[in-house]
Amino acid sequence: MKFLYARVSSNDGSQKIDRQVIEAGKYDEVFEDYASGGSTNRPKLQEMLKWIRKGDIIEVNTIDRLARNINDLLQIVKIITEERHAEIYFIKENLRFTDDTNNPFNRLTLQIIGSIAEFERNMIKMRQREGIAIAKSKGVYNKDRCKKLSLSKQEELKQDIKNKVRVCEILKKYGITKPTYYRYKENFGL
Repeated sequence: MKFLYARVSSNDGSQKIDRQVIEAGKYDEVFEDYASGGSTNRPKLQEMLKWIRKGDIIEVNTIDRLARNINDLLQIVKIITEERHAEIYFIKENLRFTDDTNNPFNRLTLQIIGSIAEFERNMIKMRQREGIAIAKSKGVYNKDRCKKLSLSKQEELKQDIKNKVRVCEILKKYGITKPTYYRYKENFGL
């Protein structure tokens, strides 16, 4: 069987998985995770690892979609290739790994690219911490990242939603994002 594994860090609409699953029809199964690549505790990844059998092929758009940690990356590839005797192919890097451990170049390439993905993740986290520290020092940091509307504005928003005002007009009127709009809508029970 042929599987595709795709991952983005969140399902709040800020990241799109579409570019990773353009040709989803050519796969027997597509596993989509909406979770950080910094951990292997992802439901669809774990489900995929249980499904795969000898001779299966797993394709992943890029190495960093599978893992953002070199140890996790090597462990996942080992499970797929050495324990399950399946094959994994990274599309963008054009790298294919099988249970043939006699190819030291592929393993080195995997380690180098995996290390770069881990480095990139660590840089993102560092910049995020710096940004939060700056926002806190200015008194503008909001952990929930959801714009707080006054109670009167929330009531007004609730009425606009009930009256089926267009979403784009609501976003502009209240200065909120789509995810925030949908959180309010859900909280209102609408």
